[in-house]
Amino acid sequence: MSDPIRITYDWSRENVEKLFDSSYKYLFNHSSRRYIGWFFIALLQFGVVAALKKGSVGLLMFSTIILIYWYYGKRLIARRRAIASWQASLFRDKTITILADDDGLEIRSDAGDVQWSWDEIDEVVGIDGDVLVYRAPHFHYIPEGAFGSIEDKSRFKSLAKAQGKLAA
Repeated sequence: MSDPIRITYDWSRENVEKLFDSSYKYLFNHSSRRYIGWFFIALLQFGVVAALKKGSVGLLMFSTIILIYWYYGKRLIARRRAIASWQASLFRDKTITILADDDGLEIRSDAGDVQWSWDEIDEVVGIDGDVLVYRAPHFHYIPEGAFGSIEDKSRFKSLAKAQGKLAA
């Protein structure tokens, strides 16, 4: 057993927004619900065409509002909920330190300590240089600059891979 990997960062609003964007994109790309959504959107677009041909203003308005919600509204609502959750969080604007070793992750902050064994973690995902640790139903975001060095980041990913948790 080698020295634990030390990861330190501030849990700021900027990091929450990056977490939201990364996790939203990841969940959308890895969810079977997106296919149901595409089918739903196709039906609504047929509704818009039918409404234009028949002159049904009510159906046209309903279909248009649902399409706008699907493409823009649900993401904005989810983002607002994520920011509100961060504002109510005990970890807001606190420094978080994670120690990663063969046993799992020890997450330390002024708000308290949490232990996650590797068995409890569903997967570790690298997105755009950052790392997301997924433990259903939550993501734990680790910004790229949180690692002391590139070697520490590489060791962390190697550790996650050895535990069978690193997503491709």
